[in-house]
Amino acid sequence: MSLLNLSASYFAIDNPLRSLERCFHPMRYRASVQIYRREVELCWTSRAEAELRRSEAVLIVELQLYFSCVVKKRVLFHRQPVDYETVRVNDRLEIAFRPVASAVCDPREFAASYPQARELVADQAARMVPRLVKIDHSRGSWQGQFAY
Repeated sequence: MSLLNLSASYFAIDNPLRSLERCFHPMRYRASVQIYRREVELCWTSRAEAELRRSEAVLIVELQLYFSCVVKKRVLFHRQPVDYETVRVNDRLEIAFRPVASAVCDPREFAASYPQARELVADQAARMVPRLVKIDHSRGSWQGQFAY
């Protein structure tokens, strides 16, 4: 006689600690998307979700890996359509990953305007896609970070 697996049954109750964590964790909204055939997990706060629902325009989150004198991770937010490929997360949120290279290595120009010479090609970019993206909306502005 086999034992009944209650955790996999129709009437199973999720772990209460996991449910509490989802309610109280700051990054309580989650989604996963594929970028260059790699899984990217997005997490965002309740404040970000509320701002997304208030706005009529789609928010485009650009994850930029900027190669110059140093390598810099940047998260840029756009409300206007962009001229590069994005991936739809939901009806209010899209994401794009763009590794770009600078034309020259000038620290002053880098700090002032982040000049771009070219976008790196898909084969190179596929190896640099982040695994986790966190988004928040605080004090009237969007904030984000990504990790590998």
